[in-house]
Amino acid sequence: MLRPIYVLFALFAAANCDQLSVLYSPKAVEFSGNSRLDAESLPEVFGAALGYSVSQPTEWDGMVIKDPFSTANGAVVVVAEGLESVAVEGAKNYQLDGNTGSVALSELIQKSADHQGVSFEVDLKESSDSFNTPLGTVQPDDEEVKPQHLKPKSNKADSDFLRQLAFLNGLSDLLVTSTDRIPTVHIVRVSFEALLAAHEPNSPALEEAKKLFVNALAGLETASEKAFDGAVIVGLVTASEGQLVVRSKRQAGAPKQAETDDDNPMNLATKYNSNYPVIFNIILWFSVVLVFSLLAISIVIGTMDPGRDSIIYRMTSTRMKKEN
Repeated sequence: MLRPIYVLFALFAAANCDQLSVLYSPKAVEFSGNSRLDAESLPEVFGAALGYSVSQPTEWDGMVIKDPFSTANGAVVVVAEGLESVAVEGAKNYQLDGNTGSVALSELIQKSADHQGVSFEVDLKESSDSFNTPLGTVQPDDEEVKPQHLKPKSNKADSDFLRQLAFLNGLSDLLVTSTDRIPTVHIVRVSFEALLAAHEPNSPALEEAKKLFVNALAGLETASEKAFDGAVIVGLVTASEGQLVVRSKRQAGAPKQAETDDDNPMNLATKYNSNYPVIFNIILWFSVVLVFSLLAISIVIGTMDPGRDSIIYRMTSTRMKKEN
């Protein structure tokens, strides 16, 4: 009787998995296969695609860095809170183990800051009239989206969702027209939670909302590719329990203050500057070349024939000979 119960539990767990969808990546970063990924490893995946060092190695084989000198210069990640998956044509999809991917992505902001990158994270559900980014102020165009089944005038959930899509389209327009320094990491959160509560799972209104969201993602992908000249990774992360997980994670973030204590009770490793691996490699290989050069010179001198026409005879002779 244990086997049917176990299978039923496994099917239930698999049906409640979040998803990572890679919409675009540079040629130097290849995504393939369909192996599952630990949700906590999302910052490491995007960080590796940006050329950052990986602090927690993983055995996930879904990404291969073909050229470490041509990695992405930017990452644009959209988090769809409330959904388990979104069907996007042409995207590479990977199921996530665990439901903490939405929270783990915030660590990507810190990774970018450690590498002197400019980043921002915005929750469109909390935006009212506009929101500020390092690129400038994003203002929504409410007239751009004209739905058929969603009723923004009579349903507040529909109105709020369309407002988020207008913000997403406004960000795409800002990326295309920006000429200043573009932030390295963009994390944009879009909430479907109120929309799911207001409509049936397979209702025409909800299907239309997903279609409009996918269209907005396509516009953001095109704008990101143009802004970064193709050196960008664009991803979509679904978070079926996004809001609940975010709250619990932010409350549990206090123990990180122990990093500044002199006693180091958590036995954390020393944090090095981002230039450390560069300097280390320069010193290491210079030392290797110097040692082998010294060894080669010593062997040549040691095996040199001390004849009258050699430098050894000339330097050790008591009577220096002059060249005529």
